Amino acid sequence: MIPELIRTPICASHDDTKQSEITSPARQRGGSYTAAAGPRTKETMMADVLPSDLMNSVMGKLYDVLANGDATVPQSEDNFFSWATPGIPIEPGDVEFLSQGLTGVVKKADVATMAVPVAAGGGDAATAPATPGLTQAELDALKAQDTAQLYMQAENLARLVDFVPDVTRADNEQFARLSIMNNDGTLSDIYSRVLRMSQVAREELPSETKAKIDQFRKLLTTTVTKKNLIDGSETQVTEPSELVKLYNEKLAAYEDAVLTYNTHRVDALSANNSSAVNYFALNASILRNRVKAAMDDWVNNGYKNEYEQMAAFIDQVSRRDMTLLKAEYQDDLDKARLTGLASGSDFFYTSLIPGNFATSSGWTQFGFTSSDFKSSATTDYSTKQWKAAGSGGFLGIFGGSGGGGSSSSQQEYKSTFNSDQFGLNFEIAQVQIIRPWFKDAFLTSKSWRFDQADPEAKLAVLSDGGSPPNGMMPAYPTSMILVRNLKLTFGQNSGFSDFLSKNASTDANAGGFVRWGLFGLGGSYNRSTTSGSTARTFGYSSSGQEMTVPGMQVIGFKCHILPKSPDPLPGLTEWV
Repeated sequence: MIPELIRTPICASHDDTKQSEITSPARQRGGSYTAAAGPRTKETMMADVLPSDLMNSVMGKLYDVLANGDATVPQSEDNFFSWATPGIPIEPGDVEFLSQGLTGVVKKADVATMAVPVAAGGGDAATAPATPGLTQAELDALKAQDTAQLYMQAENLARLVDFVPDVTRADNEQFARLSIMNNDGTLSDIYSRVLRMSQVAREELPSETKAKIDQFRKLLTTTVTKKNLIDGSETQVTEPSELVKLYNEKLAAYEDAVLTYNTHRVDALSANNSSAVNYFALNASILRNRVKAAMDDWVNNGYKNEYEQMAAFIDQVSRRDMTLLKAEYQDDLDKARLTGLASGSDFFYTSLIPGNFATSSGWTQFGFTSSDFKSSATTDYSTKQWKAAGSGGFLGIFGGSGGGGSSSSQQEYKSTFNSDQFGLNFEIAQVQIIRPWFKDAFLTSKSWRFDQADPEAKLAVLSDGGSPPNGMMPAYPTSMILVRNLKLTFGQNSGFSDFLSKNASTDANAGGFVRWGLFGLGGSYNRSTTSGSTARTFGYSSSGQEMTVPGMQVIGFKCHILPKSPDPLPGLTEWV
């Protein structure tokens, strides 16, 4: 199950009669936010603004950085970002399986916990040097314990991203908050149903074509055997091949370069001081070269062309006979199926690339100041398919009890901030969600349909391609957006300090929390999955006019819009 998230639409409360519309060239096309800004008069220099207005502007700039483009970085038209409000706190220890795998090891910390100090010559054990003194059975037990934790980490991540975003609302508030479709199950439920209840066009492929498909599949996927140290059983799991891993790693490096370029470009466009403008004017060519170098590295060392050519070939073949491919896709799904140790229910192995993102130093710096607020006062979103304006919601600062994920009571901070004294800085990263069992090429193929002999399935639609699209799977998450080391400067505001002290208890038993729009600022956060409930406590430090939240948080997901599916070619007549 996906953790229950507080839904947060974008709100805009500025008086439009006092503002003039300013739209940069990068914001004139689809898939972008459009920001209205007013002149920076003497009266607005020291404007007191609501926290919800500030968060609205922060989200506008974030979208500019993540989604908008220019001649160097083309803009995405089939993707949107859905924000998780409040952010979901995670720790590096929650994703150790991404770099370690699912095989447990004996860790020094666990050995130190179990080891019994033995005094040399029979002295006092409390003061004698400690020796491990662990038997082989105890070492095996530590390995089994670590293996169980790795499987639980894999299950938690798989369930966290196993959802379908709701894009069918008339107001399209999914662009500003994470709204989840629950009617037809999770993403894996729907995909499994597609493979089970679909028909594919039949046309016998030549033997050389079958051999080429098999060759490509061996290049794109690999099957590994995972041993469960608890009961000794072995499970075959399909994972991305080294070629696919390199492709996605270089893709991630390219997107990091794009993120850095866009951050400085947006800073220069919205800045009221010369520093950001001068930086971009002097270094834009360097930043562009880094983007181009990352693209070249992706092409030369990340097998970009080869991977995409193989995908294109498979897509081309799928227009003729998909019987073999569908069987192999079903086999990939079955191989990725694992069973949760605590829940006893199945999940499908999912990973993130790069696997060391939690400890990596390559995160992008993001800053927000008063000049950004002046240039990003109101927001709206559009794709090439449909457009949506922001509306009111929960972007303010809230505190209460019960945990940020499922508060039983909460109250809003009603006072304002001085926008000219406000500052926000954090590190941001975008990591790719890898599902080796999920084949989107099948879903977009023109050679499948739901079984027309089944009275229920024959009417099913994944996406009708409408504006907005309707169906069982109109979109799906492809990337995760994370921030860490958040630093907030709010100026002279004793009321806010008192509000923090009252609500954001660092005692996990107290259940207090404070959140501001996308960000959890402190306290406890509870989330529930089919494997049970998980509690996470994250603290903050505050001194004078500054507040620091050192932890890592998931603030949203990049989602891909599925075109009309199924959409079979009208000339196909034989189905199996």
